[in-house]
Amino acid sequence: MTIQKKEFYEGAALHRLIREAADTSIRYDSPLFVFGESIQVYLKYSTRNKSPWAFTFTAVEQLMLYERSRELTTVIGLVCGFDGIAALPFDGYESIARNRPTAIRVACYRRHREFYEISGPDAVMAQKIPPSNWHLLLTKGTSHDPENTDDAYGASAGVVAYAGAE
Repeated sequence: MTIQKKEFYEGAALHRLIREAADTSIRYDSPLFVFGESIQVYLKYSTRNKSPWAFTFTAVEQLMLYERSRELTTVIGLVCGFDGIAALPFDGYESIARNRPTAIRVACYRRHREFYEISGPDAVMAQKIPPSNWHLLLTKGTSHDPENTDDAYGASAGVVAYAGAE
């Protein structure tokens, strides 16, 4: 059986996480990867070589993410070609891209040696996400965890609304 393109990109993202997490269990609960029964990751990829990278979320994906995020802390891993992975906490995603009955586009931008800027149809994340946040995901936590003061995301859940956004 040949390796599918999706498996190639997911494998690279998972490799970076697993390398940093010494004693973490992992299981696949389609379509999310669950780590240590405390955090689940949904991976999207773009094959584009340079910024900006675009990610489409269908209406079915949007609903699934909303429902699954109620069960466990959820992070969306945006695999940006060969550049790296932007770790987008679900609350950050939800603030820039409200659920819709149609597909939506989330974009990720990054200049050389800078952080990822993520935007959706409703807003732009107020703070950029460091590329290093991805490999710290399992060791530092996410902004979704209010008890974690050593948060890898800081205040990244803040957003800047687009002019004219509802």
